[in-house]
Amino acid sequence: MTYNIKNGMGDVKSMTFEDYYDRFVNNRGFSDRKSGQILISKSDYNRLITKAEKYESLVEEHKKIKTQNDRLLKELDDMKEDGRKFKELMEEKEKYLNALLRIRADFENYKKRTERENSNYKSYIMETVLKKLIDHYDDLVRAFNLLKMLEEKDGIKKGFEIIVKNFDKILEEEGVRPMNSEGEIFDPYKHEAILVEEGRDDLPENTILEEITKGYYLKDKILRPAKVKISKKSKLKKLNEN
Repeated sequence: MTYNIKNGMGDVKSMTFEDYYDRFVNNRGFSDRKSGQILISKSDYNRLITKAEKYESLVEEHKKIKTQNDRLLKELDDMKEDGRKFKELMEEKEKYLNALLRIRADFENYKKRTERENSNYKSYIMETVLKKLIDHYDDLVRAFNLLKMLEEKDGIKKGFEIIVKNFDKILEEEGVRPMNSEGEIFDPYKHEAILVEEGRDDLPENTILEEITKGYYLKDKILRPAKVKISKKSKLKKLNEN
C-alpha cells in the first residue's frame, strides 16, 4: 500500500508497507479523513522510516537468497543427472570389462589349444619320420648280418658297421629304444602275433618265442609294436587243465 505520511513538521512522504503497518498506524496514529492523510508523531515517523528501510532491505535479501536457492536447486538437479550418467558409465565400463575378460580367456584357451595341437603335430611328424628310419635301420641290420657271413669283405663290413652305429646314435638321441620281447608274455598293446607254435607245453601260454621284427619305444610311448612268434599249448594239455 502507498501512504502519504505527514510528520509533526508538516513534511509529506510516500512509502510502501505491509498490512501490519496499517495496524500500527491505526493503533498508534490518527487520520484526517477529509484530506486522506495519516498524522503521526515525529518519533513514530522515524521508526516507520527505519522499519520501511529494513523491510526493503529484507525484500532485496530475500530476492538474493531465492535466486541463490534456485541456482543451488538447479546445480543439485545437474548433480543428480551427472550421478545417473556416472552410474550408466560405470555399468557400461563393467560390461566392456567383462567382455574384455571373456575375450582374454578365449584367447588364452585358443593359445593353449594351438600350442597343444602344434605339440601333437610335431610328435606325429617325429613318430612318422622315426618309423621310416627304423624300417631302414632294420634293412641295414639285415644287410650287415648277411655281410658278416661273407669272407674277405672286411672293408664293406666295416662300412656297414659304421652306418648301423650312426643309426643307433640317431635313434637314441631322439629317445628311441628297442624292445626286448623274447621270453615275455604276449601283450596286445606292445606285440603283434604273426606266428604261433603249438605244442609248447613246457612254457606258459602265449610266451613270446621269437621277435620277427623288433619293436621300439619313443620315450614312454609305443613307437612300433614288435612282430612276434608266440607259444600255444597242445589241445590235450589244455583239455587236461580244464
